[in-house]
Amino acid sequence: YQASRHTFAATRLSLQATLAQTYFSMLAADALINVIEQTVTAYKSSLNLTQNRYQGGVASAADVAQAQTQLKSAQAQLVEARLQRAQLEHAIASLLGQAPATLTLSHWSAEHLPQVPQIPLQLPSILLARRPDIAAAAAQVAAANAQIGAADAAFLPALTLSVNGGFRNNDLGSLIQAANKFWSLGPTVAYALFDGGARRAASDSARASYDQTVASYRQTVLTALQEVEDNLVAASLLQEEMGLQQESLTSARRALDIAQNQYKAGTVSYLNVVTAQTTVLAAERSLLDVRNRRLAAVNVLLKNLAGRWDIPT
Repeated sequence: YQASRHTFAATRLSLQATLAQTYFSMLAADALINVIEQTVTAYKSSLNLTQNRYQGGVASAADVAQAQTQLKSAQAQLVEARLQRAQLEHAIASLLGQAPATLTLSHWSAEHLPQVPQIPLQLPSILLARRPDIAAAAAQVAAANAQIGAADAAFLPALTLSVNGGFRNNDLGSLIQAANKFWSLGPTVAYALFDGGARRAASDSARASYDQTVASYRQTVLTALQEVEDNLVAASLLQEEMGLQQESLTSARRALDIAQNQYKAGTVSYLNVVTAQTTVLAAERSLLDVRNRRLAAVNVLLKNLAGRWDIPT
């Protein structure tokens, strides 16, 4: 019963973590939609500029074609991002036990992505003791140990207490006399001398099941330790990667400004602008992806610590 109760708690915790991560992914999809919408607006301006330069005889038809291709590609990415966002919203509805059509969540910008809380520098292993899956495995070990006792008890004789009463006499005529009446109060012992090895097999099976649950418990604890270490490292290194991606985005935007100014001055072709625009969009997408991955790492870390990492007193 205790193992089943802890397994239920583990399932509930897993669903809560899945719901949280799906919501974070939806917020990241909203931020990506905003980025691509701004990119589409910028690409339209670039296309108008290129068409005006082409009509003035300054730009070539190839420049116009490149600008159109860049715009259509961004619009296609926008449709794909909206599709992903809709599917994530439907997944949230399903996790909440609602029909997808009945749930509508507001669209947010990148600023609404939650900030990752401060992660403790060290997490004591005692925090793993409150994980429901570990508690369930421990309860299963206790249950298997009790089964050994039950199997060994089968080797003991069965003792039954009984009360018997009646009459005893060889002469039918004097059977009803009081002196012939007897009573007995005591145990009746039954013991099977031969059972074909069934009880020994049951005892051996109980011990084998116990060894199996102990090994499963050990593996559950080792897996928990690995999960915590993995996500601690991921949260730390992804924070560093976020800083590098932000610097990369800043440099890409600076390069785009330079390429656009050079194109307007007629010193470079439009291909330089297209390349710079592609790099900026890729950098923005990478930054959002890293932010979402770091949220996922911390979310899983909290799940691995049964929902919180405060140290019990």
